[in-house]
Amino acid sequence: MDLIEFIKFIKDENDAMSYMEKHHPDIDYYDAEVYAEGSISATSSLAFFDGEKIEGRIEMKVNDKKYYNLFTLDLLVEVCTDYYSPDSTDVEIAEKIISYRINDA
Repeated sequence: MDLIEFIKFIKDENDAMSYMEKHHPDIDYYDAEVYAEGSISATSSLAFFDGEKIEGRIEMKVNDKKYYNLFTLDLLVEVCTDYYSPDSTDVEIAEKIISYRINDA
């Protein structure tokens, strides 16, 4: 799943928590780190890691794949909320999040 597809789960914190409980029950919501595989873009596949186990690395290599940190999941939800508006598409929101991550975070 890429960031564009993940937007529907992070428009609301409760939805993000439910997603983590269902898909990554071994990672606590507040410890979840979201990484982009290969490069930081809206279409990069996302990976979730336990922040307590990876010690907040900016980039890392796992099984010969490079991953780049986007945000902690709770911060990603907050940033998504900041960029959300009823007339914005998920693509537009994802692109704004990526732009913020690259240019301002």
